[in-house]
Amino acid sequence: MSAHRIARRERFCLEYVKDLDARAAAVRAGYPGGRAIYTVVARLMGDAAVRARVAELQDGGQRQAEAEARAEAGWVVAELVKIARADPRKFFHADGTPRKVHELGDAEAAALSGFEPTGEAGKVIDRLKVLELLGRHFGLWPQKTTPDLTPFEGMKLDDIRRIRDRVGQLLGGADVDLPGGGPSRGAG
Repeated sequence: MSAHRIARRERFCLEYVKDLDARAAAVRAGYPGGRAIYTVVARLMGDAAVRARVAELQDGGQRQAEAEARAEAGWVVAELVKIARADPRKFFHADGTPRKVHELGDAEAAALSGFEPTGEAGKVIDRLKVLELLGRHFGLWPQKTTPDLTPFEGMKLDDIRRIRDRVGQLLGGADVDLPGGGPSRGAG
């Protein structure tokens, strides 16, 4: 196989993983268009080497996407850490007057959720919320689970029936089909 054919086949594989449109990928890779494109696509998609290369590229793309997601998550965590480490004393000059935004350090500037048009620092992000988010991310405390309890847990069957009957009475005394038995009994 010539180097040109190998390069064009590789180009087809690279184009195909972009949108999984074999016909468009073949055209973008430089194969002749028209009715012949369908024969070319059938030949390419039937080639085991092409299918293997496409699978390899898709797997590599998945790993790259996962790495990018991890990098984004790392950036978010780094920003949260920066906010958590912001020293509230650095928002003020020694005489107690507030600093302008351009006078703040990176951590303090990151901790701002807004600022005034005059350049003065505005509202500061809730530091406890940031620490809570970081704590959850690092698994510093277990998540509370709610136990699977039924509303009648620990009650005797006779008590449950009395409640069922009373609900039936409250619903109008009609024969209401309630779970756990036949129609409710009227007030007796």
